[in-house]
Amino acid sequence: MPLDTTTVQTLAELFAQGATNNDAVRALGIDKSTAARYRTRLGFGPAPKRPAPNRSTLTVEQKVMTFMRSVEGGHMEWAGRRTKNTGTPVFTHHERTYTARSIAFRAHTGRDPEGYVTAECDQPEWCVAPAHLEDEPGRTRARAALAVITGRATSLVECNRGHATAEHRRYLPDGAPYCGACHAEAKHARQAAA
Repeated sequence: MPLDTTTVQTLAELFAQGATNNDAVRALGIDKSTAARYRTRLGFGPAPKRPAPNRSTLTVEQKVMTFMRSVEGGHMEWAGRRTKNTGTPVFTHHERTYTARSIAFRAHTGRDPEGYVTAECDQPEWCVAPAHLEDEPGRTRARAALAVITGRATSLVECNRGHATAEHRRYLPDGAPYCGACHAEAKHARQAAA
């Protein structure tokens, strides 16, 4: 049996406000299959999922900032959880674990980081200030500039093992260049030997 015009209009208003079929059943005293049928007829898709009552309404970028505390020199320290083995600042948001520096970097720059995110300031061990963080390309650019300033820049196009420096050149914090491919190979060899 079709619903009367007033009930259909009320149902459309409920669906427009994000009501579920169960909400319509409780509000109008109709059965769930009727609510579902009219949802389709009226052109409404599924109701948006409501967050679980214990879920944070903060975005992941907002939540990371709740664990940061300002300290002298424009630095920020991490007041949240750290991993046991490396001490990396981490937090959980909606049942997923994130590293604090990668999310703080994304909040600051508006893009996801490439490679590891580290603090490029005078407190790299513990600082998580978004403005002090760099990903691999940013770190490489800054350290390459430092290499030029300190006279450590090199014009070699290959390392002594034949890796192209344009692709694999990396820099230490003091601007000293090294081959990233050779470094990775040596790391893999050490891990295989252990």
